[in-house]
Amino acid sequence: MDSETISAAASTIASLLVLLGLLAGLAFLVRRLRGRIPGNQAGGKMPVSILSSRPLGGQQSLVVAEADGQRFLLGVSRNGIALISRLNANE
Repeated sequence: MDSETISAAASTIASLLVLLGLLAGLAFLVRRLRGRIPGNQAGGKMPVSILSSRPLGGQQSLVVAEADGQRFLLGVSRNGIALISRLNANE
């Protein structure tokens, strides 16, 4: 091998190592900042849970969801989600 080939190989390897280092640093930052993003809770806990769902047909349903200790009756369709009512804890 001549010196040009060795130089090109060394440059390619160095570029690859720099790229891998940048990817590792980015992965570290994503993991570190994941708990600080609004709406994302650490530990894999979901902030919203579905307590009950009743299909109405035609891709429509009623859903009882709980978030932060409050319960909500939601209308769900392919066009979106609508709040129908806030529910008391005993409903």
